[in-house]
Amino acid sequence: MTMSAKDKLFQAILTHYSGNHSGFTALDCADFVPVGRSVISHYLNRLCDDEKLIKERTRPVRFFVNTAQKPAAPERVDKKAQDTFSRLIGSDGSLAQVVSLCRSAVDYPTSGLPVLLAGESGVGKSHLASLIYDYALERGVIATDKPFIELNCADYANNPELLSGTLFGYVRGAFTGADREKHGAFDEADGSFLFLDEVHRLSAENQEKLFLFMDKGYFYRLGDNRTRHPASIRFIFATTENIDTVLLNTFRRRIPVRVTLPNFISRPLTERVAQVEHFLRCEARSLARDILLDASLMHQLVMSPVRGNIGELKNQIKVMCASAWSDSNNPKFIALSSPRPQTGNGETLLISHRDDTSAVDVASLLPKAMRDDVIFNEFCHSGNTFLLNRKLEQLLTTISGVLSQESPYSGYVWQHTMHAINELENLTGLAFNQDLRKAVWLCLNYALHHVNDEARAGELRTITDYVSSKARLLAEECVNLLRQHVVNAPFVLLPPLLGSAFNTLAGDDDLIQGVIVSHGRSTAYSLAGIANQLTGSYIFKAFDMPNATSTREIIDLLINHLDAIKQSAGLIILVDMGSLKEIYEEIKLHLHGELLVINNVSTAMALDIASKIQQRLSMDEIIDSVKGAYEVETRYYAGVLPGNKIIISCISGEGISRKLKDIVRRYLAREEVDIVTMEYDDVKWKIARSDPALNGTRLIITTTDLEAGYIPLLSVEQLIKEKTAVLRRDYFTDLITEDRLEPMIDEVVKLFTVEGVASRLNFLNPVVIIDEVESVIKQYESFYKIHFESYLRINLFMHIALMIERVMVNAGMRNRDETELTGDQKAFVEVHDTFFLALNRKYHIALPLTEVLMIYEIMEPWIVSQPA
Repeated sequence: MTMSAKDKLFQAILTHYSGNHSGFTALDCADFVPVGRSVISHYLNRLCDDEKLIKERTRPVRFFVNTAQKPAAPERVDKKAQDTFSRLIGSDGSLAQVVSLCRSAVDYPTSGLPVLLAGESGVGKSHLASLIYDYALERGVIATDKPFIELNCADYANNPELLSGTLFGYVRGAFTGADREKHGAFDEADGSFLFLDEVHRLSAENQEKLFLFMDKGYFYRLGDNRTRHPASIRFIFATTENIDTVLLNTFRRRIPVRVTLPNFISRPLTERVAQVEHFLRCEARSLARDILLDASLMHQLVMSPVRGNIGELKNQIKVMCASAWSDSNNPKFIALSSPRPQTGNGETLLISHRDDTSAVDVASLLPKAMRDDVIFNEFCHSGNTFLLNRKLEQLLTTISGVLSQESPYSGYVWQHTMHAINELENLTGLAFNQDLRKAVWLCLNYALHHVNDEARAGELRTITDYVSSKARLLAEECVNLLRQHVVNAPFVLLPPLLGSAFNTLAGDDDLIQGVIVSHGRSTAYSLAGIANQLTGSYIFKAFDMPNATSTREIIDLLINHLDAIKQSAGLIILVDMGSLKEIYEEIKLHLHGELLVINNVSTAMALDIASKIQQRLSMDEIIDSVKGAYEVETRYYAGVLPGNKIIISCISGEGISRKLKDIVRRYLAREEVDIVTMEYDDVKWKIARSDPALNGTRLIITTTDLEAGYIPLLSVEQLIKEKTAVLRRDYFTDLITEDRLEPMIDEVVKLFTVEGVASRLNFLNPVVIIDEVESVIKQYESFYKIHFESYLRINLFMHIALMIERVMVNAGMRNRDETELTGDQKAFVEVHDTFFLALNRKYHIALPLTEVLMIYEIMEPWIVSQPA
C-alpha cells in the first residue's frame, strides 16, 4: 500500500526527532517531502490533530513527537532574556542593538573587544559599563575575584603626568616625591575591566600609550622605559563629546565597538515610564513606604525634557520624595503631586514598596486616538491605510520603541518582508503600492511584539465582515508568506487588519472562484501566478501537493479552504490528476454554489478559465465553452514550437531550469538556437507520445535520466562527470566552442554545489562562501597548472565550505596534528597558507594541520606527480 505524504513526513520525523527533546519547526522538515512550507505546516497540524505530535506555541512554532507517556513539551529558555542586561530598561527595545554589541564585545574570544560608550551626561554610560562587567562575570570570561576598575580622566585633565602615573604606576624617583615604586590602575585591572570615563580628557601622549598597550599587550611604568609589564585588560571608554574630533585617529581605530546612548526624552514612552517607575520604586523600598502620585505628575515626568537625563531625573525624584517625607513627619505613605495645574484625569497611581507590579498603564498617558485598540478599530471600519501607517509608525517608534525612529523602514527583517510581498505580487497578479507595503510591515511589527489577543482578533473579524472573500484570501496568502520568509508565528491579528488593507486592491468578489491543485513543489503556484498576472486579478488560489498525495488528502485540503471563502459563489477546481467524480461529489456537499472540476490542468487552460471568470461569465456559459476545448489544445500546449532549440527541464522545479538556461545561453555559440524550459512531467509526456512539439530539438538537458529516443538527452550528472571531449563530440558539436565548454561546466558545478551545500551550512551564506572557495580552488589550479575535473571541484567546494564553518566554531579536526609529514605533504602545507590567506583573515581562523591534510588527500591523485 502506498504511503501518503503525511505519513511519509511523520516517518521522517520519527527517524530524525523521536528522541530529540528540543523539538523541531516546519522549516526543519523542508527536505522530508517535496512540497512548500505551507503544506508542511498543514500536515504538521493534522498530525497534532491525530495526537501524533505536540505543538508548542512559540516563535517559531515548535513540534514534539508525542510518545506513549505524552511528556509535556520542554520549556524553552531564552538565555539572553535572563542575563545581566535584562536589568537594563530598554534592553529589548531602543537599546537592543547597543546590548547586542556589548554582548559581542564581551563574548569575543581571547580578551574581548574594547567598547566606547558615547552620549550626553546622565544617559547611563557608567551603569551600562558596570553591566558589561557583570555580564563578563556571568559568562565566566573573567575571574570572580577580579575587580571592576574605574577612573575618571577629567580628574587628571590638568596633570597628564599624574594621570600617566595613576594608570601605569611609577618607579622610585620618577618625579619629585616618588619615594617608592607604586602600581597603577593597569595592575589592578589585569584580568578584568578598566573603565575610563571622560576619555576625551586624555592627553595625546596618554592616548598613544594606551593604543600601544592595546597593540602590544604590555606597558612601562612612569620613569622606566626598559621593564615591560604584560597585562590582559578589557577596556570600556566613555565620553560626552564627538569622538571624531576629540580622540586621535590612531587611538579611535583600535576601538571597534562604539555605541551611542540616546537622551531621556528620545527614548520610547514605554521606557521613560519604566525608568520613572523604577526610581519611584527604589525610593519606596528605601523609605519602606508606598508612594501615591497623581497621574498628572507622572505625565510631566515622562513628557518633559530633563537636562541631566536619567541621572538628573533620579535626583529630582529623590528630592521630591525627601520633601514629602520631611513635610509629613514619618508618614504612612509618600504622597507626590504636581506643582503645575493638572493635565491628567485625576487618577492616583500606587507604587508599592513590597512588589514590582507595574502601576502605570502607558495607554492612559496617550491621547485616546493613539491607543492601539482605537487605531485598529477605526482602521477596520474605514480602511484608511495612510492614517493607519502614520499612527502605527508613531506608536512603534516614539511610544513603544519597537522600530528605530531614524530608519523604521530598513534592516534584515524589512528586506525579508518586502521579499514576501514581491512573491505575493507574483502569485496574485496584483501590484502593492508603498502604502500597502508599509501597512504590512507596521502591522507585522506590532504583531511580533504584542501578545496574540484572540478576543481582540475576533472583534476585528466582526468589524471587517464587509471585506470581500478575495481580500480575506489575499490576507491569508500574505500571512503564509510572512511565516515562510520572516517568522513562523500565529499572527491572529494580521488577517482582519490585512484584509481591510487589501479590500480596495482585491476588488469585488467574482461570481466564481478558482482553485488550482497540482502535484509537485511549485506547479500550481506557477500556473496560478501566470494566470493571475496576465489577467491582472487574483483569480486562482494555488495548492501544491506532494507527488504521493491521495485524492482523499486533496479533498480534505479543499474542504478546509472552503471555510475561508464565500460559499454561495461558484467554484472551479483545476487539478492535474485524481478522481474527478470523488472530488466533485464530496466538495459539492460543502458548497452552496455551483461546482466545476477539470482534470489535466495546463497554463492555457488556467489562463482561459481565468479570463472567463474575469468576464463574469456564468457557470453554464463556462461549462459550455470548455466542453471538448482542451483535448486538442493540450496536445500542443508547451510554448515550444517546432524548430531549432534546446529544452531544459528540472524535476526540482522551474527555478533550477531557468538558472541552467541562463548559464547555457551565456556560452552558446549560435544565437539562432532557442533555449526553452519545460515542466519535467510535460517533457516525459511529450517524449512518450512523440509529440510534434519536440520536432527540431537539438538537445534535452535534465536533472534526471530519461529515455528520449532519437533526441540527444544529457543529464546534469553526465554533464558534470563526463569528459569535456566526449561532451563536445556527442552533445555540443556546433553549439558551444571547445574553449567555452569547460567554463560553462564550472558554472553548472557551482550552481548545484550552492544548492547542495545550502542545506548543510548552519550560518554561512552559501553563495558567498562558494564564491570565496572558488577563488581558493583557482589558486590551486594555477599553482599546479591543471584544471580539476567537475566531480573533484564539487568535492572541494563542499568540503572546504563546511570545513570553514566547522573551524569557526572550534570544531575543526585535530587528530592528526602531530603526524610526521611526507615530502609531498610538507610541500602542500607550505603553499596552503598563501591560498587561504583571504579566508583566514575574513573569518579569523587558522586551519589545523589535520584539516589541511584532508584537503591534500582529496587533491592527492591530481597534484602529487605535478611539479610545484
